[in-house]
Amino acid sequence: MKDTTTNATLACAACGGHGVYASTLPVPEPLYGVEYPFSISDIAHATAARLTADLGDQWTAEAGYWGVTGTISGPCIASFTFRIDYEGDLVIDYEGRYVDDGFPEDPELPENVVRTDDGVALMDACAPVGLDTLAEQSAAAIRAVIGS
Repeated sequence: MKDTTTNATLACAACGGHGVYASTLPVPEPLYGVEYPFSISDIAHATAARLTADLGDQWTAEAGYWGVTGTISGPCIASFTFRIDYEGDLVIDYEGRYVDDGFPEDPELPENVVRTDDGVALMDACAPVGLDTLAEQSAAAIRAVIGS
């Protein structure tokens, strides 16, 4: 049961036992988890699933701390880390560029994807387009980077 004026939770709704929330701060507007329907790590997980479906290889993703980053691993030596830069752009950094993976030196990137010092940035990416669209845009960028 939740107190409607604070975040204090009396007992877990599922089991009626342990307390889930122990804050006496006022309930925020918008409510937690409502302002953005998914995290950066969710984009990484959805992109890994898209790459697996597109390329047939096993791609996996792992959330970074607090879900504010996500890292994809696959058949490449390089891994791909999703983050938001200081301007609010979705960035995919990758390590091991051009080393043993045989990535193209000058990949033909999709429209509105630009190179950065550490990877690529999706200049038009934004939460309102939805998780599936962001995953497709991100997968297209990674496919270009790896030359697939």
